[in-house]
Amino acid sequence: MPTAEAVVAFARALPGLKELCLVGGEPLLHGERVLALINGLADTAVRTIIITNGTACTPRFVEHLRGRNVHLVFSIDTLDPDFWQFVRGRPSFGRVMANFEQARQVLAPDQISVQSVLAVETAEHVAAVGEWCRSLGIYHSIQDYIHQGFNGSWTPFERPHLAASGRCMAAGRNLSIMPDGAVFTCFQQPLIPDCEAPLGRIGEAPSAMLHSAYAQAVIERMKACDRPCKVLKCNT
Repeated sequence: MPTAEAVVAFARALPGLKELCLVGGEPLLHGERVLALINGLADTAVRTIIITNGTACTPRFVEHLRGRNVHLVFSIDTLDPDFWQFVRGRPSFGRVMANFEQARQVLAPDQISVQSVLAVETAEHVAAVGEWCRSLGIYHSIQDYIHQGFNGSWTPFERPHLAASGRCMAAGRNLSIMPDGAVFTCFQQPLIPDCEAPLGRIGEAPSAMLHSAYAQAVIERMKACDRPCKVLKCNT
C-alpha cells in the first residue's frame, strides 16, 4: 500500500486536478491516512470527497474537517432499522444516524450530502431517504446498482437507454488509484478487453504514465466501451 505522502505527491503532480474521491470499502477505517491526504492537499484547490458508511465518522474525525475543502457523502439506503440490518449486515443504524447528525451540526451545508444505491430491493426505501434529506435541506444523490465489478446480490433496474447512450465520459478525465498503488483510468478498466494492465503505479511520473501509447489506447477503448457502469456518477 502506498504511503499517504506518495499519493499526495502523485495528486499534486497531476495538472488540473479538481477532486480526490476516497471510496472503499470504507475509507475511514484508515482515518489517519485520510487526514494525512487532506492535510497534504490543504494548500491546493483540490476538493477531497469522502464516501463513507458513517460508522467510523466520529465526532473527533469530523472536527478535523471543519473549514476544510472536504465533502462528506454518507451512504444511507434506508431509514428502517430492520432493513438497515439487511443492507449493512450489522445493527449500526443508531450509530450512523448519530454521527450524521453531529456532522450536520459541525460542517457547512455544502460539506455534507447523502447517497443511496438504487436497486429493486431498495427502491421504496431510497424514496423515503430522499424525502428525509429534503426535509433537512441536505443534497441527496442516487447511485444505480450494477452487478459487474461489485459482486453484489441485489437486482439492478434495467436502463437500456442509459447503457446505450453516448460514450463513456470518464475516458481521459478520471483516474483510479487502487490500494496496492496501481493506477487505472477507472476501476472497471481491467474488465475492458486488452486493458487489464494498469497505466502505471504510484511513484512513477504521472506525465509519462498518462501520455504513454498504452494509456492512449486504453482511453480510445473506453470511448467505445458499452459497459453498464455508464449509469455511475463518474460518467456524469
